[in-house]
Amino acid sequence: MSSDKILRDGRLHIFLLGSGGPINNNLRVAPSIAVLANGEFILIDTGPGSYRNLEILRLPAAHLTAIFLTHFHSDHIGDLGEANVLSWANGRKKALEIYGPEGVEKVVNGFIMAYELDKEYRFTHHGEDVLPLQAATPISTTILIQKSNERELVFDRNDLKVYAFEVDHSPVKPALGYRIEFKGNIVAITGDTIKTENLVKHCKNADILFSEAISYDMLKPVIAGAQTRNLSRIVKILTDIQEYHMEPVVAAELAKEANVKKIVYVHIVPPLPNKLAEKTYLKGVSDVFDGEIVLGEDKMKFRLDPKR
Repeated sequence: MSSDKILRDGRLHIFLLGSGGPINNNLRVAPSIAVLANGEFILIDTGPGSYRNLEILRLPAAHLTAIFLTHFHSDHIGDLGEANVLSWANGRKKALEIYGPEGVEKVVNGFIMAYELDKEYRFTHHGEDVLPLQAATPISTTILIQKSNERELVFDRNDLKVYAFEVDHSPVKPALGYRIEFKGNIVAITGDTIKTENLVKHCKNADILFSEAISYDMLKPVIAGAQTRNLSRIVKILTDIQEYHMEPVVAAELAKEANVKKIVYVHIVPPLPNKLAEKTYLKGVSDVFDGEIVLGEDKMKFRLDPKR
């Protein structure tokens, strides 16, 4: 099916552009999810390497409408500049809207400054008819959650609704998760967070839950090895990250309590180089959650037919 047909066939289409975390490897790039429905095309996060996968999948970059950032760690924003400039080069005619928690204006303005000369070069070379100048500079919108336990409707176009809610990724504050609704379908995206009652609330009854998870058990031998080599910085970082992420079994508990139909694991850490590692990462998950369990992979595709 052509990308334009996907955009307008009345279904909700989701593409997992990046299923990994901040540790570079040859299997998974950093987090990003593409959502297409009824002429709207949005991204949730733009981790390094994710825009390349968008183009490999031949998604309709010219129709990219908006980007929603969960927070501002580098593995979630690294391709923001590429997503903006290359969707413009591919034919986008309007300014790209970028939503995120407080601080998004600073992040967007930083990318605007970094890409200013690139914009000038391209515009001077190709001209207004090919690269309209008003589409080159993104627009930032700060998402404010009025009540900490409630979600805010931040995007509502052509039956596609995006809600934002607070998650606990302390000391990263604020950080957001997103709930997407389209013609009776629900997709929840945790962002980076620990499990909380608020998170369960906003993931309720999702058809698909995209949940982050880090295997602490698999990090233990890495930390032990680093300790024997006196690599104190690595030990400190790998120990600290266990304070603000979920383990796979905890994410399965979230899925069970929220009554979701399918869980897709993303932000997968550490890298899983073989089937044995994958099995270890998912150990105990099926004992907790009896719905569909998917280990996320880059370029995975999901499709949901309208329920109403």
